[in-house]
Amino acid sequence: MDKFISKLTNKPGIYKMLDANSNIIYVGKAANLKKRISSYFSRKNESTKTNLLVENISNIEVIITKNEEEALILENTLIKKYKPKYNILLRDDKSYPYILVDTSHEYPLIKFYRGQKSSKKGFFFGPYTQVGKVRYMLNLLQKLFKIRSCENSFFSNRKKPCLQYQINRCDAPCVNLISPDNYKESINNSLLLLQGKNNSIIDNYTKKMDDLSKDMKFEEASVIRDKISMIRTIAKPKDVIENQGNLDIITIAAKNNIMCVDIFSTRDGVNLGCKQYNFSKKNLNDSKYLLTSFIKQYYLSSYPPEKIIIHEKISDHTLIENILKSKYEKNIKLIPATRNPYKRWIKICQQNTEERLNYTLVKDDNVNYFESISNDLHKKIFNAICFDVSHLSGSNTQGSAVWFDSLGPKKNMYRRYNLNQSIKSDDYGAMREMISRRLKKLADLSSLPELIIVDGGKGQINVAKDIVHNLKLSNLMIIGIVKGQDRKSDNDRIISSQLEDITHTLSCDSMKNIQKMRDEAHRFAITGQRNKQLKKKYQSKLDGIIGIGLQRKTQILKYFGGIQGVLKASVEELSRVPMINENLAEKIYKHLQNQ
Repeated sequence: MDKFISKLTNKPGIYKMLDANSNIIYVGKAANLKKRISSYFSRKNESTKTNLLVENISNIEVIITKNEEEALILENTLIKKYKPKYNILLRDDKSYPYILVDTSHEYPLIKFYRGQKSSKKGFFFGPYTQVGKVRYMLNLLQKLFKIRSCENSFFSNRKKPCLQYQINRCDAPCVNLISPDNYKESINNSLLLLQGKNNSIIDNYTKKMDDLSKDMKFEEASVIRDKISMIRTIAKPKDVIENQGNLDIITIAAKNNIMCVDIFSTRDGVNLGCKQYNFSKKNLNDSKYLLTSFIKQYYLSSYPPEKIIIHEKISDHTLIENILKSKYEKNIKLIPATRNPYKRWIKICQQNTEERLNYTLVKDDNVNYFESISNDLHKKIFNAICFDVSHLSGSNTQGSAVWFDSLGPKKNMYRRYNLNQSIKSDDYGAMREMISRRLKKLADLSSLPELIIVDGGKGQINVAKDIVHNLKLSNLMIIGIVKGQDRKSDNDRIISSQLEDITHTLSCDSMKNIQKMRDEAHRFAITGQRNKQLKKKYQSKLDGIIGIGLQRKTQILKYFGGIQGVLKASVEELSRVPMINENLAEKIYKHLQNQ
């Protein structure tokens, strides 16, 4: 599985998880397929249901989409179609968020909404893939058009304007400080913005600004000017999925006597996913011939759409069109993707097919990671664990334990350890603490490896041997890898548990794989150590503010050039920081003033 993940794309899309019987057990979407899928295997999941899902995964298929929004739509379509059991088990009773323009009241309300659309009267925009996008748009609409955000029950009981009016975020229709017609204009502008029709709003506002200027109402004109400037700097709230009508897109990828053919289907503008076929061929030189044969066989038994998009013109092109037209009594076009939008569509579909081919080839490559190591060490190795310690001048000591099985890295078995600060630069003490904690846990789980690798020489090996002896563990082989002179890998040495240099007895493959494990343990340790350093770096007077985590703290400090700049900032200046709204700016300002 790790080989498959290493070849995954970082593009958005959906993934289908299959069990040993090729049944789809889970469908998910991702903004980054590699990052999302690897998350299932890179750490211990707290959810029992998620762990159960991972245990039953035998295969994973991915489909790349143009954006995350399209992935969302496709995900919902496939879940309805296949009804995977783990989509039900893992569901958190949440749906994707929408922006709702509620028109059930004389003064419409714009709000965040989850749930059934049929239960509400008004206009829905979405679904959105990120809650942050929804919050951002609602915040923007309030700033630009001063639309109310309160529920109808609150609205009906107001006798004076609320705080939203005081901070210039609402025109207070609850106490008739704005006429229904003027409020309706604000709602219409909000709808135009949500539809991405920014230019229409700008044109209307420009005319209004000119009229105000002619009437010498320069202060009011400047407010309109600022709104125009804000609208020009924002993007559409979401990409609109193109209405592609009814069409199929066929792509082929071939390598090492394997050919993958994918058919991506769109009906009524909805992406229905793809059908996948694998063929084993000795001669794959003539892809046009193979594609021609496939199209004839497939569409003579499957009802075709009006358009079939292919990479290039094939033999018998016109003949096939005529046959299909005669059979189904409608015009059916085979369209070579030589120009946009077809060229753009087939490009992303081709990426999917090539990704799937790579995975197919990886699946067929059943190389045992420990085959050469087992032969050289004269011991059957199925699993190995490698330990490393990282620190900076004795501070922020971080230990790592990485796990490898016969297929390579098994990241759900990786562990990091924040080691006791009392041992500081004592590498032996740090190694002792980490190995002891890990082996005790593994012994309790009856999940011990056959091989232990420590980053170090005789001292580290003796530490590991002592722990194994005290825990009364058997059948564990221990080796150490000593960094070569000038830290050159060619000079690395391997030390046995008998404290003998066995480097010369190892093959190149064995040496290379042991070094890979050492390097991965070091990478994992140093990453954790650097994260600790970063967290410590940004500890400041901003700590303790609800809603201000590391990411927002970093943004604030970068914006003002350090904590001294933050201390001098006003509420208005703080609210200009990315990710900081006016409410958070108020919190930050009050927190700093009270210190």
